[in-house]
Amino acid sequence: MARKQSARTIVGEPLAPAVLARLGAFEELPETPPDFDPAGSWVNKYLIFVCHGYVERGNEGVGVLRLERKPDESASGFVFTARQRIVQNTGHVHEVEVLARCRADRLATPLTWRLLSRFEDPGGRRISGLAGEEQGELRDGKIVVTRDGAERVRPLRGPVTSDWGLMEAVQRLAAGSGSVGPFVMLQAFTTLRAGQRIVDVREERVAEPVNGPLLRITQVGFGALPYDYWLFPDSRRLAVVATGPRAYILNDRADEIVNRRLAAIRARARERGDG
Repeated sequence: MARKQSARTIVGEPLAPAVLARLGAFEELPETPPDFDPAGSWVNKYLIFVCHGYVERGNEGVGVLRLERKPDESASGFVFTARQRIVQNTGHVHEVEVLARCRADRLATPLTWRLLSRFEDPGGRRISGLAGEEQGELRDGKIVVTRDGAERVRPLRGPVTSDWGLMEAVQRLAAGSGSVGPFVMLQAFTTLRAGQRIVDVREERVAEPVNGPLLRITQVGFGALPYDYWLFPDSRRLAVVATGPRAYILNDRADEIVNRRLAAIRARARERGDG
């Protein structure tokens, strides 16, 4: 239950879809195309929504995450593209793009990937000194990352996936399949989080957002806040992911929302003479 403190209402509960709807994160969730197939080709676009703990203020869409899946010819794997764009309160923009080849297994195991990282200043200019590129590969039970000609080897204990890859994989998990793991999660394709598990995959209608019930899959593990994945029950399309103060909400207009925020921030910076 929400409670009063310093004349502000504290949210006081996890960011489930019903809570996000009350915070104004969305009015409705988009319809799923009739030909959507979790194991086929698709594009899902998410608004990255952040809650600062209060109902009345500090809740906003700060970025976009676009995920694209294309099966390869053998159908044993797929090409996976993730593009994340975050707008900072200063007007700086951070973009990350990952192009990966993954197995079509229960964890969307990444086999090879290329990561690009870019920054823009409040004037919209690329900051060349902060740009980065690296190549990654799963090789003999190890992750090998190459950057600027130097290799870094990171040993693994058990299977590996990525947080963005899990947003693909949960759509293919059979309801009632039980726990999955432990596994290692490669967060944003850069940081390893060991001891992760999917602890529940259930046909349980636990929330009533604006246009109907959703199904929930829960992930817990070391070094990371729990993740809740909320899916449409029939199509299995991923609608919402919530972890701590951040949520990823399926929204075809996410770019428009974030671009408006960026334009307003940069206009204020120009008025102050910061641009």
